[in-house]
Amino acid sequence: MRHVILYDSHPIILRGLKEFFKNLGNEFTFFETHTVAGVSKYLANHKIDLVVVGVNEKSGIDARLIEKHSAIPWVIMYNDNLYKKALSLVLSGASACISKGCRDQETEKCLREVLDARRYICESTLQKFGYEFLFDPSNQAQIRNFLKYNLQRKPNKLSPREQQVANLLVSGMRTSEIATALNVRHSTISTIKRTVMLKKNVINIVELASVLSN
Repeated sequence: MRHVILYDSHPIILRGLKEFFKNLGNEFTFFETHTVAGVSKYLANHKIDLVVVGVNEKSGIDARLIEKHSAIPWVIMYNDNLYKKALSLVLSGASACISKGCRDQETEKCLREVLDARRYICESTLQKFGYEFLFDPSNQAQIRNFLKYNLQRKPNKLSPREQQVANLLVSGMRTSEIATALNVRHSTISTIKRTVMLKKNVINIVELASVLSN
């Protein structure tokens, strides 16, 4: 028997979350709550095998709670406009990050992976922030600082170098071509590109071009 905390501020979401566990081949006991205090209470009083957190605009889950209980796998399910907040929770120790808009099959796959002690990032998140980049130890401090700054102050102004790279991207140049033109490493341009995408809240060059033209 595995013990699972299901957290979301909307009761109907809690009922829907339980449906994803029906095909997983295990028996589960669910502790449902719509408050952070409820999550903390269950963590303190029960042996918990998994926490599934629904993140939305009203969610109070923060990094400190996950860091305190980092030995337990956490799955972060988020509304698409909150992927930066979801990623910040992953960087704090959560095992998985998945959009609430994903197909049921992918949500089920995510739960299977986490219950088998593996990490999981859904495809829509990967379009915004590459898996390898996200979990590369050399990038952790940079990503944490950016997400913290972005969540607190919501900046969207590009630095001069970021603006230069953004202009070259929308002009049609590839990342490798920009690196050659600016005489820097390919990885440097890739990092700047991801930062530009995050600051402008876009997922591809077409969207970036539209935002920059306004």
